[in-house]
Amino acid sequence: MSGFAVVDLETTGFAYNSRDRICEVAVVLVDRDGRQEGTYSTLVNPQRDLGAQHVHGISARDARLAPTFDLIAGDLASLLAGRVFVAHNSTFDASFLIAEFARAGWPLSLTREETLCTMRLAAQYGAPAKLGDCCRHFGIPLDDAHEALADAVATAGLLARYIEESPRRDEWDQWLEFGESLRWPSPPRLATPPFARGSASAGGDLLAGVSSSLSSAASGAADVVGAEDYLDLLDRVLLDRRISAAERAALSSLAGALGLGAGDVARLNRRYMLGVVEAVCADDVLTANDNAAIIQLAGLLDLEALEVEALLASAESRVSSVAAEVELRPGDRIVFTGMSMDRKRELTALAEARGLVVWLNVTKRVRAVVAQDPASQSGKARKAREYGIPVLGQTTI
Repeated sequence: MSGFAVVDLETTGFAYNSRDRICEVAVVLVDRDGRQEGTYSTLVNPQRDLGAQHVHGISARDARLAPTFDLIAGDLASLLAGRVFVAHNSTFDASFLIAEFARAGWPLSLTREETLCTMRLAAQYGAPAKLGDCCRHFGIPLDDAHEALADAVATAGLLARYIEESPRRDEWDQWLEFGESLRWPSPPRLATPPFARGSASAGGDLLAGVSSSLSSAASGAADVVGAEDYLDLLDRVLLDRRISAAERAALSSLAGALGLGAGDVARLNRRYMLGVVEAVCADDVLTANDNAAIIQLAGLLDLEALEVEALLASAESRVSSVAAEVELRPGDRIVFTGMSMDRKRELTALAEARGLVVWLNVTKRVRAVVAQDPASQSGKARKAREYGIPVLGQTTI
């Protein structure tokens, strides 16, 4: 008998069957007697804003670089297969997993009755239902509540206490036998590295490694025959911060004529972006507009999200002053995104009192997008970055 898989999720909200997504998942593997065997935890890129960040504390910068659910589906399914699915409020967690597996193309059947819920069992052991209260009742530590792994470890502790205090061992054996027969989808295991909170912090090992790779690629590009010709045309094309279909064709044609392969072009594009970073940092001040330009141009050149974050971190490290926000003037159009309706109403009143115009959608005439978290992945924030419009924090207003 394999044992139990204790699961906890952090999500962007509660609408699992429509707009909300998983943003962190943790699994604690537990043997038949309640002893912990191993843990797994990763942030998940929800591809939208993060919802109640004041509750789960996940930064949009981290989430933007985390793997999407489809990249961890196989790894996660392999951990859960053959085990009893356990969670504190298992209906909630199972519903989100069912929705995410379905979006990834792997239907999952997991009913309420097929999950073991430590919340539903609490009353049988004279404990309150809420996770924190239940843990206090049994003297089980719960540090960093609303971090998926911390909550999963605490829930595993509750499960162990239930097993220890249960008068009937056969009930748990029946669950274990059932868990072995439960069918899970079998997506390919991609061995996607887990992405922890704080991994995207400037100066962290992850971004330092990517920055080093960028610099190495740029150095290698110096030896590419025809590099200067390609970079000159690229600079002309990007003067207006856009690449039309005709301009993209011209770049492709020149690369072909110069004998540049896809790898050469990618190295030259990275070299160009390092030049952009040097240019915006020349005045020793990094503004929100500078950051917007880096993000927009890197997107046009198809750089990976990690590379974009590494460029931003590199820019921050080069200057002595980072300007906090864009200066907004009366008449400027702004758009709000990624915050509660109550907070949006408060900020709208403040903005209008300053003479700002609150706009519904992002257009090229919008001065800035104001988000709960400036690294937001909401549709409005993504559109702003495409246009080179800065995405700012709430303190702007």
